[in-house]
Amino acid sequence: MKIVYVLPISWGGIPHYTAELANAASKYADVAVLKPKDPNDELFSEDVKVINAFKPMHFSRKQKISAFSPKNIISFFSFRNIKLIDDINPDIIHFPELYPQSSIFAFLYGLCKRYPVVATLHETFLSPIDLLFVDEGFIYGMIAFVSELLKHLVKPDAVIVHTKKDIEILTRKGLDPSKIAVIPHGAYAFFKKYAKEHVVEEPNTILFFGYIKEEKGIKYLIKAVPIVAKEIPNFKVIIAGEGDFSKYSKYIMDSSKYEVYNEFIPNELVARLFQRASILVLPYLEPIQKRRHSGPLTIAFSFGKPVIVTNVGDLPNIARNGKEGLVIPPKDPEALAEAIIRILKDDKLRKEMRRNALKKAEELSWDNIAKMHMKVYEEVLNERGSRS
Repeated sequence: MKIVYVLPISWGGIPHYTAELANAASKYADVAVLKPKDPNDELFSEDVKVINAFKPMHFSRKQKISAFSPKNIISFFSFRNIKLIDDINPDIIHFPELYPQSSIFAFLYGLCKRYPVVATLHETFLSPIDLLFVDEGFIYGMIAFVSELLKHLVKPDAVIVHTKKDIEILTRKGLDPSKIAVIPHGAYAFFKKYAKEHVVEEPNTILFFGYIKEEKGIKYLIKAVPIVAKEIPNFKVIIAGEGDFSKYSKYIMDSSKYEVYNEFIPNELVARLFQRASILVLPYLEPIQKRRHSGPLTIAFSFGKPVIVTNVGDLPNIARNGKEGLVIPPKDPEALAEAIIRILKDDKLRKEMRRNALKKAEELSWDNIAKMHMKVYEEVLNERGSRS
């Protein structure tokens, strides 16, 4: 089987997701990836054919208008090179996520008519109008709104989502449920190759990792810190991620308790921060854009770290209460502080959660995830064959 993955962006978690999936799938099929020319090439194994077909786009949520810069307009038109897929003549085209540039040119070149197509949707929405009211502002909301509409240009043979809740939403929007497959998000184990032996876990250190925005509940984490510090004086919080952190600084009472990396986090630093942390904390809220899974959560599993999550979306099903970590209600700094104190003070519980986290990482290995994808690809090919 020949598979082509179309990766249109250079930022965020999608390049990592695509690389992990493509590398694992290359054990069972001939795999090629069409992508921009960027440093993410190093994420792919030698068994994956990497084709730098596109010019990278540059986009900052702090400078939303940069999406329409001359460089990005030139980059957009470079996606006409998606027609290079014809030189490969694949059995399957897989979009690990649908973006405007790839959706438009896939439609213009009629790829869905000529090839079996699979698309992964990492987030689903009942109404794209909800995206206009995200906390990043109206301009970003408009970009997200238009992007969601343009996804409908691609008519995939199968859609892959991460939770059963996504099936409910897509079915309510009119998609045939027989075309939808649930495959969990794999555990990001590749960060471990950047780990250093001299970096060790630091006692009483918790980590918040990910893009910084209102729906991540950082305000409530900061409010929990003084409560924890009364019980554990040498307690430390590491906050790492891009986004506007300035509006949260007013909640900080003791800056000595914090270590903040408000920037894009390179792979080497990701590994170092997870090695140092005792616990990963994700105090997510219930946002308009429903959060049903989390990349940082799977990184924590790979490093054997207990996690604290809120009862939001599918997070409690991934990080089970009392197993891989603790589940608390959102917007509750007292409950968050109590959970942090409980795990940090109970060595036996923490060790048990570490073992469970590592087991979960094995369950969510990319080899297992790739096998699930291969089954979907085979079903798509059989369906196409029967229709022919």
